[in-house]
Amino acid sequence: MESPTDPLPPRPSLAGRLFAAVVQRRAASESLGDWRMALGVAVLLAAGPVATLLGARVLAAGARADAAALKASAEPKLAAADERAAARATLAPLLARPTLGATLEGMARILPAESHLVRAERGADGRLAIDVAAPDPDRLRAVLRRDPVTQGLRDTGQRRGDGAMIVTLEDGR
Repeated sequence: MESPTDPLPPRPSLAGRLFAAVVQRRAASESLGDWRMALGVAVLLAAGPVATLLGARVLAAGARADAAALKASAEPKLAAADERAAARATLAPLLARPTLGATLEGMARILPAESHLVRAERGADGRLAIDVAAPDPDRLRAVLRRDPVTQGLRDTGQRRGDGAMIVTLEDGR
């Protein structure tokens, strides 16, 4: 079977047609006007990147001005956020510790019957100091080390009291 023939002849490509038009125009006229048009096209081609560069610089300057304005308005907020973070960092260790009440309740549960609390205070730095009167300080220390609430208390000294040794314990955290 034969393929049907195309009734229209093939057309030249767009680039071919443009080239033919330029050659035809140049051959028809070698006047100065054609050179001006070519020079104008060349100037327009060179002006594109220059215009892009200038536009980019204008946009960048505007963005820098906007960023400076935002930074100036955000500085007080950032300073306040930094102060809050510093306050949280200062309070975090204090809040992580058991309270004085919880520590005293834990001690009341575990203290040997012959021992009693003499003094309990929390200093300005948040450290807990406790004095306990006990006939056997070693037994008291062993009992305190076993309990999770009181295991952070460290023995910082002892002295003789009325019929018992007074052991001074401080928060070691």
